[in-house]
Amino acid sequence: MMTENDMPEILCKCLSEKAGSITIIPADLILYTCVNKYLAETWLERYQPPRRIDPDTINWLRSLGRKVRGQEYNIRTKRQAARRVRREIRTLTDAQRNRFIRAVQELKDRRIGSTNRYDALASAHDGRALGSAHSGPNFPSWHREYLKLFEAALQEIDDRVTLPFFDSRLDYNLYDPRESNFWGENFMGDHRGVVSNGPFRLWRQRNGAYLERNGGNSGSMISPRGIRDVLSRRRNIDILSPWAARGRYGLENYHNAVHVWVGGSMLGVNTAPSDPVFFLHHCFIDYVWEQFRQRQTVDSETDYPFDQRAPPSQAPNRIMDNLETGKRNIDGYSNDYTDQYYRYSRSPTLCRQCRNRYPYLRCGDWFRGLCSATNRARITTFRSPIKNIKSLGIKKQFSTTINDSSRNKTSRKRRSTGDWLVYEPLIEEEIVSKTGRTKRSISSRRSNQKKRTSHITNMDSSMQNSFLLDGEPDIKRWVFIPVKIVHRRPSGLLFGTKVIKNKNIVDGVDVYSYNKYMNYTGEEQQAAYSHSFTSGSGADKVYVQVDGMSYNGKYIDYTIVDSRLPVSESVAFVAVKNPKLNSSISYISAYDSHGRICRPYCHSYRSYSNQYKTCSGVINLTEEKPKLYGEDVGEVTRLLYKSGKGKDFSRSDKNIFLSFYCDFHEMPWGKC
Repeated sequence: MMTENDMPEILCKCLSEKAGSITIIPADLILYTCVNKYLAETWLERYQPPRRIDPDTINWLRSLGRKVRGQEYNIRTKRQAARRVRREIRTLTDAQRNRFIRAVQELKDRRIGSTNRYDALASAHDGRALGSAHSGPNFPSWHREYLKLFEAALQEIDDRVTLPFFDSRLDYNLYDPRESNFWGENFMGDHRGVVSNGPFRLWRQRNGAYLERNGGNSGSMISPRGIRDVLSRRRNIDILSPWAARGRYGLENYHNAVHVWVGGSMLGVNTAPSDPVFFLHHCFIDYVWEQFRQRQTVDSETDYPFDQRAPPSQAPNRIMDNLETGKRNIDGYSNDYTDQYYRYSRSPTLCRQCRNRYPYLRCGDWFRGLCSATNRARITTFRSPIKNIKSLGIKKQFSTTINDSSRNKTSRKRRSTGDWLVYEPLIEEEIVSKTGRTKRSISSRRSNQKKRTSHITNMDSSMQNSFLLDGEPDIKRWVFIPVKIVHRRPSGLLFGTKVIKNKNIVDGVDVYSYNKYMNYTGEEQQAAYSHSFTSGSGADKVYVQVDGMSYNGKYIDYTIVDSRLPVSESVAFVAVKNPKLNSSISYISAYDSHGRICRPYCHSYRSYSNQYKTCSGVINLTEEKPKLYGEDVGEVTRLLYKSGKGKDFSRSDKNIFLSFYCDFHEMPWGKC
């Protein structure tokens, strides 16, 4: 039996507070933020307490902390050489990039106790750190320290290695970011399903599941304008959650969009570090934050925002979770990181900075005055010397830390660009005036929603799931349920089926246009991703996402709708926890490939007709009858279609408990 549950207060409050932002931020990003916030604050309701880590792993982690503290001591006593230079990965030489990749592979291969070094480090991003390192002022500081630990571990393998960063603006500036060289065999490997090529092919996560990605199904790379907006602010309270979570200045919002774009392992906060892309992406976020700090007009070491809205676990003087060297949250705001340990080489921004200088960069498609990555197909002459790629996947968890000393300053002075290379990007309005191209940001305004059809869509991308449930990847632990999708044609679309009236073509409409006879003249209120398009055929995707609330598991799949039609209807099949294990509570949501959220409706069994009422989307599934699920998709399909006489087949919706209406006009969450 399937019944509706109330939405948990934490989730409802978060969605309600951010509902007003859906005209600025794609609603599926708000969903990502709020679901992860709920899961982080209630992690003990699903996770068992971590098992005791074996002594060998503890000793290695402590030795890593001692190594970092030794570096700090050498710097203070002037024994350290020049600071390390972190660079965009596409600006490295082939030899530099391969050394980095080999060091990452070696971390995965080197066993430590019952796990390996890579997975030991990845497990720090779990447990208490889920809440204390995200959605608050400790987000940039905790991750800055985490990156420093990871870099130190790499340097134990090869002292010449420095952590590079992934500037996703270079991929945003491609018409199709999925074709970026970043996803080539010489870099991170493919982004479609289980990673099956490149240096990390067939890697296992520490929970035993395969490393997987679902690139480009939703989310966005970071736009140049988004970074410019962040850098236009001067106080951390203006760019960090929860204060900036609703606006276009929120650094964590742009960070989240890339996690959603990569998908797969990167989509779960506790599994994201299983993908090496995580560390390169966060290194870029640190790069942006350091640019922001350079522009501050206040003391950046003490500009730690904290009030009653911030999570208590992110209080400035609280010790960083899972990084057990005694460093406080506010210590991550120290200038010492970039004054003494590392600095950033500027990432190429303008076309003249990358043209003919780097083989993996070129002038872009989206804004021709800006740099972009090359397409994978354009790199044909280079072959990676990386061989004998191995994979290990061992379960284990850990904690580790570093020490740092903060300097006492009354004000922050800007360093020269020669000391820390900072470049003010050419603003997009200037690019527009020179090229005549329309500017776009992470979220498209309603005025930019016109004629959004293209041959570049995600229709050829499938969706891979790990079938990981409570730490065990196994499809037998899941069952499938049907979910009905009712999709109304978005306004502003124009297809190639022209209307001919009185021997002349009627401009601005196609034969499927319907506004005048469906009494609908308004436009969608929800923002959409700038790189998302509807196929010229009208085919589009609506995704249905399952997040376990009483169990640890996530499942996403999609169904196809026809955006030409005034109303299109389809059925998706998604998996939830098998009630044979025990009853389960799941939150189910739906959104289209442009990031717009649909509204949930639950079947009203008190009515004799197939009527649906608005509901929360939170469902409880038990073994009691009626049985509204199946062991596989075929069994669920038999619940919907009853064979009549001859060739008469008709679908019955009485066994579909949950439905979504996608019109993108009303607020998707209502009052929860």
